[in-house]
Amino acid sequence: MNIKSLLLGSAVAAVAATGARAADAIIIAEPEPMEYVRICDVYGAGFFYIPGTETCLRIGGYMRYQMNYSDADWTNPDTGLIEDYRFSKFARFQLNVDARNETEWGTLRSYAEGRFDWSSYTWTGALGDGGASDDVYLNQGFIELQQATGTIRLGKSDTPYARFLGYGTPFGPFDGSYGFNNGGELSYQYNGANGFSAIVAVVETETGLFEPAVEGGVKLTQGWGDIGAMVGYDTVVEEWGAKLVANAKFGMFDVGGHLYYASGADSLYTIGDSEFSAVVYAKANVSQTLAVAAAVQYFDEEYSADDHTWQVTGGLDWRPISGLRIRPEIQYTTTETLAGDEDNWRGAIRFDRTF
Repeated sequence: MNIKSLLLGSAVAAVAATGARAADAIIIAEPEPMEYVRICDVYGAGFFYIPGTETCLRIGGYMRYQMNYSDADWTNPDTGLIEDYRFSKFARFQLNVDARNETEWGTLRSYAEGRFDWSSYTWTGALGDGGASDDVYLNQGFIELQQATGTIRLGKSDTPYARFLGYGTPFGPFDGSYGFNNGGELSYQYNGANGFSAIVAVVETETGLFEPAVEGGVKLTQGWGDIGAMVGYDTVVEEWGAKLVANAKFGMFDVGGHLYYASGADSLYTIGDSEFSAVVYAKANVSQTLAVAAAVQYFDEEYSADDHTWQVTGGLDWRPISGLRIRPEIQYTTTETLAGDEDNWRGAIRFDRTF
């Protein structure tokens, strides 16, 4: 072999070695192993562990479409009673986020409800005034520390006066007949033995000052139903309210009664314009998917120029398939005024797709 051939072979070998080293330098990293979502069954169905943590999360909510009809009498000081009607549509998307984990202090929970609302027509005051509206807001957002004997809640929520003894009747489109309020609160609910529970809370008012309302109540829950009492004091107007509630189950029937008292007008606990108001309801669970309900409420209208008001509501609660709820409801209200009886008809049908 001559020197020329030797040099040529050495050059080829060097190039090959260099190419091999260059190819070896391009390394594709192996993919990291995926951490699959783990089911968390400690707090009920639908929870899963947030990857890399011991916090359990549940995401849910509902989509609602609702059609409303109203036919109302209005008192005009010059012409007397005027009849007017409206047909409107309403849509809502609600997203719920519930996160919980165990700590040395107990179960730490955070909960939020965000709502996106649209209405084709909303009353703005005078007869005939109104129009379409949109609204995005936080309906509930609070932190809880749950322990064996009680729960501390801090944040925005339906207040204890509204929720602790139940929401009045099985109906929802016509809120406001049972002292409903939603706002900031700091509360402690005690859960004792034999079905006894109690709650105490301070509730934020809308003055922008440190003038919280004070609420407290007790309840006894048994297999036959529950009974309880609630009281609240509005520090802004220096008036108080109270309610007594009883609910019972008889086979396929659920029945209940609520009695309300307010010491003065325009407080958080005044039902309409009434000193006293009372409501009774009955619900028949016809099948696993269908229920029929009716409610009657009386308002004494003590804090207005009217005499009294009666309100009757009836409707169906139908769950034909999993995740779908259909509720047609109708309500009739009659108020005895100085100008004559004012009659108000309202109807609604709601379609809820929950997830």
